[in-house]
Amino acid sequence: MYAESNNLQSKESNSIRKKPLRCANCDIEILWSATVVQEQAYCCTGCAAGGPCSCDYSLYRSVSISGVIHYDIESE
Repeated sequence: MYAESNNLQSKESNSIRKKPLRCANCDIEILWSATVVQEQAYCCTGCAAGGPCSCDYSLYRSVSISGVIHYDIESE
């Protein structure tokens, strides 16, 4: 009986996903240890002080978008 309830608890804890931790100032997802000030999580000391953000963003994946930009030029 104990094994069954213990197994149920581990399944429940595995199914619960935590929300990503976000900076209280700039709202980016924090992928490293947060700076906590007055129970608020910040991504860096810059944001904790009210800005500007001083993160280097090196842990984030870059997004590459390729394509052609078309401009509509009106003739006079």
